[in-house]
Amino acid sequence: MPDYLTLAKDARKKVLSMVFNAQTSHIASNFSVIDIAAVLYENLREKDEVVWSKGWAAASIYYFLAKQGKIPLEDLEKFGTSPYIGLAETTVPGVLCSGGAMGHGLPIAVGMAIGKKRAQEEGMVYCIMSDGEMQEGTTWESALIAGHNKPNNLVVLIDYNKWCAMGRTNEVANVEPFEDKWRAFGFDVQRINGHQYQEIELALLKTSDRPRAIICDTVKGKGVSFFEDHLLFHYKFVEKDEYEKAMAELA
Repeated sequence: MPDYLTLAKDARKKVLSMVFNAQTSHIASNFSVIDIAAVLYENLREKDEVVWSKGWAAASIYYFLAKQGKIPLEDLEKFGTSPYIGLAETTVPGVLCSGGAMGHGLPIAVGMAIGKKRAQEEGMVYCIMSDGEMQEGTTWESALIAGHNKPNNLVVLIDYNKWCAMGRTNEVANVEPFEDKWRAFGFDVQRINGHQYQEIELALLKTSDRPRAIICDTVKGKGVSFFEDHLLFHYKFVEKDEYEKAMAELA
């Protein structure tokens, strides 16, 4: 198994540096999904596609695109300036979905997956979503279409960190019973620890005759103690003393 711990730690340090230098927000949203992304990108095949519906994790998106060679590594230093803004846009090579508004990624991913199947093309389509996006109508309309057409090359990865922009996800609009909802739409559903690398890897390697939803229980801000499990660093900029303290924890 690859050294996912080191891969994820390196990603967190670089993403933190990008967000701090640009004085942008969403560091906690980035950190909850990085373990999932670190495992996913290590296991991608040539024909696979990744749709980031969670576009406010833009620093992470650009980091993993740079690791793939789709954008220059040195361009990560331009984060916060056009075209590498804090809400990922399709003007950046490899970004398949503009991710400012919630709920746009799954419709695109479902269409891509169905199109691949009909054209008999190889490759999976992975869609990375937030739990707040489960409150969007477009998510469930797309799930209905996927459940009907059964593209078994579609995998939805849900970063279930229990927070959305306005508070606790299930206090804003309760999405539970989460697994039952996805099963009702015809998905093969797993629920895993989104920070346990072997669980993530095994879930990604599983196959099915239906579209799949992997519900990843995560911690918002995972990796830095004072980022974790509260709303503050959803929008708050990272101050210099906070940056230094966070980097010391990630060392």
